[in-house]
Amino acid sequence: MSNDGVNKTRRRMLVGTSVVVGAVGGVGAAVPFVASWNPSARARAAGAPVKADISKLEPGQQMIVEWRGKPVWIVRRSAEALANLESLNDSLADPSSAKSKQPAYIPSTS
Repeated sequence: MSNDGVNKTRRRMLVGTSVVVGAVGGVGAAVPFVASWNPSARARAAGAPVKADISKLEPGQQMIVEWRGKPVWIVRRSAEALANLESLNDSLADPSSAKSKQPAYIPSTS
C-alpha cells in the first residue's frame, strides 16, 4: 500500500468534522440529564424565604408561619422571660454563644 493517493487535508477536515459533530451530539444528549437535576418549581416554592410581620406581636404572643410544609412558631418573649434567660446560663452547653441576635423573639420548628 502506498500513501500517494491520500489527501491529508481532506482527512483532517473529515476527522475534525466528526469530532465537532460528536461533541455537539454529546452535549445535546447531556443537557436533558443535567436539567433533570434542577429542583422542580414546587420544590423551589417550598424552600423559598417566608416573610412574617412580627412588628404586631405583643409580648407573650406567638405566630405560626409555614415553611417547607412545616409550621414555624415565632414567639415574642415577655420581660419576665427575657430576665429569666440570664439565670439559665448554667444549664446551657455554650453560655457565651452569640447566636440569638434578637433575644426578644424565638423562632422554633417542629
